[in-house]
Amino acid sequence: MVDTLKMPSVPVLIRERAARDPSAPFLTDVAGGTMTGGAFHEAALRIADAMAAIGIEPGECVATMLDPCLTAYTAWIGLSWRGALEVPINPEYKGNLLAYALNDCRARVLITSNGCIDQVNAIRDRLETLERIITIDDAAYVSQIPLATLASVEAGAPRLEHAEPTLTDTNAVIYTSGTTGPSKGVLQAWGSIQQVQHNFSGEVIDPEQVPVYYSPWPTFHSSGRVGFVFAAVRGGHMVFRSRFSVSHYWADVRAHGCTHTQLMGIAGFLMNVERRSDDADNPLQWVLMNPVLPNYRDFEARFGVKVCTGWGMTEIGFPLNASNLPNAQTCGKLSPLYEVRIVDSEGRDLPDGQAGELLIRGKAPFLITQGYLNKPEANRKAWHDGWYATGDILRRDADGYFYFLDRANDYLRVRGNNVSSLELEGEVRGHPAVAEAAAIAVKAADVPALSGNARASEDEIKIAVQLNGSASLAEGDLVDYLAERLPRYMVPRFVEFVAELPRTPTGKIRKAGLREAPVNDATWDRLSRSVPAAT
Repeated sequence: MVDTLKMPSVPVLIRERAARDPSAPFLTDVAGGTMTGGAFHEAALRIADAMAAIGIEPGECVATMLDPCLTAYTAWIGLSWRGALEVPINPEYKGNLLAYALNDCRARVLITSNGCIDQVNAIRDRLETLERIITIDDAAYVSQIPLATLASVEAGAPRLEHAEPTLTDTNAVIYTSGTTGPSKGVLQAWGSIQQVQHNFSGEVIDPEQVPVYYSPWPTFHSSGRVGFVFAAVRGGHMVFRSRFSVSHYWADVRAHGCTHTQLMGIAGFLMNVERRSDDADNPLQWVLMNPVLPNYRDFEARFGVKVCTGWGMTEIGFPLNASNLPNAQTCGKLSPLYEVRIVDSEGRDLPDGQAGELLIRGKAPFLITQGYLNKPEANRKAWHDGWYATGDILRRDADGYFYFLDRANDYLRVRGNNVSSLELEGEVRGHPAVAEAAAIAVKAADVPALSGNARASEDEIKIAVQLNGSASLAEGDLVDYLAERLPRYMVPRFVEFVAELPRTPTGKIRKAGLREAPVNDATWDRLSRSVPAAT
């Protein structure tokens, strides 16, 4: 097993690789282009030099807003060499969500592509700190905010010596979905994200193998970064596609000899594709699946792979993992790098078999988040006498396997993305006809099947909406309104207008009542564009 606590940071590992074997492939974009370890390291250092040239100081936040591409990864590592904190922002963000992210991290500089510049300029009067945009495209773009191309900034930057990033240094500020407030930026250390390689531990990785990791995930959260880290730590090669595609998935895996990958809520889509006699004729060996499909053994047999699993959070890395699953429900056993407790609502330890909130601490300080960016109150609430409170409900069985049961807080997970119900509800309430709204998850088992549409193994979103007085609004019009303001994965599938939302005696919306019949005769379905929802 690779010793996470003693290894160099990923940027230093890449530098060592570049010196040892500069021509070996390291990063491949299936849309075109492969970078060797040597070329990647050189490109990252040029970005570090460029950031220094425009006055970016160590410890300063720099926002990025990029689809997965070669430059998205070199920017991440280059900013780390400069000592700056990358803040990756979803390229689909616009309006309130984008303004909040840029203002909260207090970035003076945004690195993006021309395709996102209009979104930023549309909110320029609401931006408090942003001073300039740097586009990764070759040609400049019309912008009311000062703009330069990355190439032009690099061309004028002198070469510098940069301090080595360490395991305790922040690798990025990753925004996670807020539940009782706005989204929070997690200060994630290199040592924390590098621990993820334990999910492919022991029997999963042959020490003599050069693994090839396939990633179709975005880089604005950890799912699109763990494969890169895996390749750097294990001396492997990462292949990525900018967006997940069912039709291209196995072609990519075969063409690039991919051996390892992570599937989140999309494994079901691959299973729903018509079976072929050559499904198992592919180089893939291990699939990290979370959640695990109930019929994962069929998945293994059909595609000739082994399934492993894990559980974690941006704040804590991936402390639970299992590569020899006893069932489809477990999320693994505890890594030796962590200690955990399962406690009741009063903080009392619970015995095996009983469910409670999982508290955790690491055996090195960098394994757990260094805190939330500019959120001192959230930092105080997250820690209980030296233990980080995850807010998730788990139980542990007598054999040491853990089982995730629920989230103590109210957020949703759709297509591998965490969705803040608070932020979604705020956008719904922004419609002039809406008085109040509540977002809930419709579990996969409760989602009606529609002909020709694969069923995901994760949640769909429903909003219950209370209108203003005698206001009139069609469900489709509300969804179209939201589609203009939200990333695609946040647009609800189900809408239900209610005369009055159920409330607790203290006046809070009682979402448990809405979950009792999540899809009913009054529920409108975006896919069928009808009420009642298809059954």
